[in-house]
Amino acid sequence: MARRTRFRQLFGPDPKGDVDEELSFHLEMRTRELVQRGESPERAHDAARERFGDYERSRRECVDIDERRRRTLARAEYTMEIRQDVAYALRTLRRAPGFTAVAVLTLALGIGATSAIFSVVHGVLLEPLPYRDADRLHVVRTLYPDGTAYTALSAPDFMTVREGSRTFEAVEAYATGVFTLLGAGEPREVRGARVSDGLFDMLGMPVGLGRGFATDEHRPGRSGVVVLAHGFWQRTFGGDPDVLGRMVTVAGRPHTVVGVLAPGVALPSSVDVYAPLEYDETFSAATATGRRAEYLAVIGVVRPGLGVTAIDEDLARLGSDLQQAFPETNATQTFNAASLADLLLGDVRWPLFVLFGAVGLVLLVACANVANLLLARATARHEELAVRAALGAGRARLIRQLLTESAVLGSVGGVAGLGLAYWGTRALVAAEPADIPRLSQVGVDSTVVWFTMVIAFGTSLAFGALPALQSAGPTLTDALRDGGRSGDGLGRRHRVRALLVVGEMALAVVLLTGAGLLMRSFVELTQVTPGFDAANALAFRVTLQGERYRDDPQIHRGVAELEDRLRSLPRVRAVGAANVLPLGGLGPLITFAVEGAPPPPPDVNAEIAVASATPEYFRAVGASLRRGRTFTDRDSDEAPRVVVINEAAVRHWFAGQDPVGRFVTLGDGPREVVGVVADIRQRHPGEPVAPQLFAPHRQWTSRSMRMVVRADGNPAELAPAIRAEFRALDPDLALADLTELGALVDRSVERPRLFAALLTLFATVALALAATGIFGVTSYAVAQRAREISIRITLGAPPGRVVGSIVGRAVALAVAGLAVGLAGGLVAGRALESQLFGITLFDPVTVIVVVFVLAASAILASVLPARRAANLDPASLLR
Repeated sequence: MARRTRFRQLFGPDPKGDVDEELSFHLEMRTRELVQRGESPERAHDAARERFGDYERSRRECVDIDERRRRTLARAEYTMEIRQDVAYALRTLRRAPGFTAVAVLTLALGIGATSAIFSVVHGVLLEPLPYRDADRLHVVRTLYPDGTAYTALSAPDFMTVREGSRTFEAVEAYATGVFTLLGAGEPREVRGARVSDGLFDMLGMPVGLGRGFATDEHRPGRSGVVVLAHGFWQRTFGGDPDVLGRMVTVAGRPHTVVGVLAPGVALPSSVDVYAPLEYDETFSAATATGRRAEYLAVIGVVRPGLGVTAIDEDLARLGSDLQQAFPETNATQTFNAASLADLLLGDVRWPLFVLFGAVGLVLLVACANVANLLLARATARHEELAVRAALGAGRARLIRQLLTESAVLGSVGGVAGLGLAYWGTRALVAAEPADIPRLSQVGVDSTVVWFTMVIAFGTSLAFGALPALQSAGPTLTDALRDGGRSGDGLGRRHRVRALLVVGEMALAVVLLTGAGLLMRSFVELTQVTPGFDAANALAFRVTLQGERYRDDPQIHRGVAELEDRLRSLPRVRAVGAANVLPLGGLGPLITFAVEGAPPPPPDVNAEIAVASATPEYFRAVGASLRRGRTFTDRDSDEAPRVVVINEAAVRHWFAGQDPVGRFVTLGDGPREVVGVVADIRQRHPGEPVAPQLFAPHRQWTSRSMRMVVRADGNPAELAPAIRAEFRALDPDLALADLTELGALVDRSVERPRLFAALLTLFATVALALAATGIFGVTSYAVAQRAREISIRITLGAPPGRVVGSIVGRAVALAVAGLAVGLAGGLVAGRALESQLFGITLFDPVTVIVVVFVLAASAILASVLPARRAANLDPASLLR
């Protein structure tokens, strides 16, 4: 029986066995009573069972009752113990306010930073796109011979894909642009989109007010209707429901507002006003003309189960058919497809995951730091825990109590971290940094709250488990036997703390290395020569639409008159205009050929980016002329056709020959190259300069122009005068994006600057925590060695040697962390390789700075405890 009881105790209570024992006891007693009355044992047993009734049913009911009572008691007991543990943990933490404040602040920093970055990752990357069948949406791209993919198709190519594709369920398209809107207060520039007939339905973009577009409204001359974006309706019309039926003028044509999109519904591009895409004769798969005028974004829904390979094969088939059918325009181009999510989020996905990993390292450093604090605190509580163990508290009970204290710390730190995450997320979204897409969906929602709770619980286990196991070790009662003089446990605990510090240092070095590489890359990026002078220049955009600008001569006259007005302002040195600004894009790609030169190899693109510019544009942006001349007023629409090219075009098309005086073809006849200008960075400063061609505005008309005004002194002071001249010329024109050229340069490096700044912030926090760990370990070591140090000082050891010894130990910890961290940093740096510019992973400047910063931190963190040790009073300590 005793053996059975001990065996049963290994697995907890045994209600069935208890019930069986009790019922057997009652049956046995009844049987004895009947035997005493004269019944035989067999008859007595049968009579007792018969009188008892349904034995099995009674047994089950008793077992059920016993089980329920046992669970209720266990639950109540467990709850009471947890409450007692939590209350005790709160009392002990309240008695150590300094320790509690440092631990909570450390955890709050780690958890808050992690939750804030997770909220961005969740809102930008993890949330599905707000479209129907978002995972099956693919963008069709024009693929050039060198592998370059252009996310736009011409109208005939779009129709070819729409009618001939076997892998798409539906294919729709839209074209975006900027337009002047009249009839809603002051003239304003809006971003508009002309959408094909099935785009709203394919993407699942419902109309919240009014209606969408009817089929016949996509026919030429019938598209005088618009649908407003919900945000634009709120901003411009104050959410007035009577906006339906209201007449507005868009791009110089009257339109009737017929609907407003539902809230949160929008195209991937920023759009204020939607209009029907007209299906005129250019929208035919058999049309030969206009096939190289790519302006439509084409999106398709892939049939279920098909992958990118099947789509690309299908599109390659269509491209091959077009190459044979239209060799003049489609000889080298074909098509491929990319996931819409990849195109929208691809360039921010990896940097955000890197930041998320970096902030995870900060959280690990925070956990190690709090674990270090708990180990130090456990030393002070060693005797208390020993007394509790001597009074009967088992090791499991002590570990549970210590883990409860860790959980309380983690919970408080998690709540504080959630507050920091909420504040940090709002600040990040309000700053609208680095054109990160979908920032409007970033926020602290229920998913982020759950994530914070999970990492708060996880971190409490991470930083609490090791101190709990160490503090409640089997040698705990030794503290009572030898009065706490044993150094075995303390020495082991000190080694553990030293290892934790080494780990913190290593993680800090990984972050410092990554931050240093990104910062160095950012510095290299800012040193890139942009090819233009951004100082003292102001730029804005104007779109000439309406009755006054119906034909090319009227547009030319309007631009020239505006330039003359601005040129007459005081302190203005130059005024120019182009349809693309530096760092603002290349412009449309046009088929290009050099007369007399052999055709390019099949793997070389035969297109060049074309921009339209007025004569003084190059002087206004501060671009250098290398050879020949720029445009003059004589380069009119009746003069011989001329172009200016950049140095990249010379390298690509003329192989070291002088292009000035040569003729090139753009599809509208030969043009003479009259000049070569320096390479202007038309896209990101980190990208190679692409071949670029400039044509005179009077020979290559564009309605939407970016004007540049160069001034003596601060150009921002010219803004009121520019607006006044603008209104005086034409009150129906809208002036948009008035900004300094320098701001465009800053904006072009905003994303690498943001990522470098955030990673530097995380590395600084990690380094500060690691330095705090060194300070704690050194202080603890000084406290433990106070008697030894006093003896050494008494025997004549100079204070400098004492300080050097203690600082040397701290530096040794830092060196160990540096060795591990540099190796880890080089491995982790592979994740940053695609984000680097002008440097390699083995950048010596970064390594030197990291070594210096780490050594300085270790020395600073250990100097104070070392000086305290050198100033010990040997007499008082020895007494």
